[in-house]
Amino acid sequence: MYVPIQHAFRFLPGLALVCITLITTVHAERFNLDIYASKFDSIPIGVLKFRPAEGSKEISDDLPWKIVANDLEFTGRFDVYRANKVDSAAFAEKNIGIFVDGEYRITGDRIVLDCYLHDATTMDLVLGKKYQGNLKYLRTMSHRYASELVEVLTGDKGVFESKIVFVRDKGKAKNLFIMDFDGHNVRQITNMSTLNIFPAFADSSTLFWVSYLRGKPDLYKGSIADGSSNIFMYGRFVTTSPAVSPIEGMVAFSSSKAGNLEVYTMSVDKTGLKRLTHNKAIDTSPDWSPNGYEIAFTSDRGGSPQIYVMDKDGANVRRVTFTGRYQDSPSWSPKGDKIAYSSLVEGKFDIWTVEPDGSNPTRVTDVAGSNQYPSWSPDGSHIAFVNTRGGQSNICLIRPTGEDMKIITRTGDAKMPDWSQWF
Repeated sequence: MYVPIQHAFRFLPGLALVCITLITTVHAERFNLDIYASKFDSIPIGVLKFRPAEGSKEISDDLPWKIVANDLEFTGRFDVYRANKVDSAAFAEKNIGIFVDGEYRITGDRIVLDCYLHDATTMDLVLGKKYQGNLKYLRTMSHRYASELVEVLTGDKGVFESKIVFVRDKGKAKNLFIMDFDGHNVRQITNMSTLNIFPAFADSSTLFWVSYLRGKPDLYKGSIADGSSNIFMYGRFVTTSPAVSPIEGMVAFSSSKAGNLEVYTMSVDKTGLKRLTHNKAIDTSPDWSPNGYEIAFTSDRGGSPQIYVMDKDGANVRRVTFTGRYQDSPSWSPKGDKIAYSSLVEGKFDIWTVEPDGSNPTRVTDVAGSNQYPSWSPDGSHIAFVNTRGGQSNICLIRPTGEDMKIITRTGDAKMPDWSQWF
């Protein structure tokens, strides 16, 4: 889902960002980024220590050059060389044709951050960016620069300003939290002594989730900024598992309104309620395809919970999983080519993917513990999920190939992640 850039600042109150491109025709002729990047499967790039401006104090943590280097490495598309200063011999040995450095000035609680991309042979400036704002948003500025580098060098947007909303489980109290894609800047959204579960992004400022505030599971809509909320769907029945269409803003959810759990849709303005499934089985956990035309969901209509896909009006229902005896939590990839899900195989849950036509089921996780609740990064390069072992549950990231797993929470009580789109 595309979200206008002005929405980005809903997460960043008080942050003023100024981006200035310093690339010139002369520099472009001397160094062509497209040609350079196209030569490598993994683009060599140096990232050097940023320096304080004369008279400015040094940064002691959240070092911008380390954040940029980590972000670039996270993509798997860069071969990053970290150094304190220019080392022409090392650059030549490692085929590094470009490097990043920068300068910053801190005045009170404000920072001005200048980031530069240089030709490693001539030392000419290829691209420059300036950011300024409150010092507490330094990580955001660094992520913004890394995202711009990725887009310039690969043509694809970086995920570094995306967010993950999740649940922290304190027993009788479960509340919603939000964090950066890398696990930093954790912030609490709800603060209730009841259960708040199944969070789902609607856009950069709004969430849907299930709350037991009234003693039973009802659907709520609320603000990411301050956690304020209004009840969206309630009654004497159970309402659960919200998901918002990336195209039309329609909300899909599961409700026992008709006696057993069925999948429904409704507009965000609470009009147009439509029941999509009609059977005696349990139908739940809907998730929209990226084009908004289809919905994946879990149903036990075949005797055990499996993943099904249907058109957005409930027509053309077809089963897509056949391995394992319990499948749940479908999550559609941003490109629409895969559906991730949790599968009970060999006595424990693992993350699998399958193509929407049911072909090519592939196991993604093969680590100790139970692995559930997959959610894709906005570029489809990673899947967030929950790993539970030894009574501890933490959110992890992994590539769809099963490589490069990272644990991004360490509290032991994190569950049910939902990864945002680009904001």
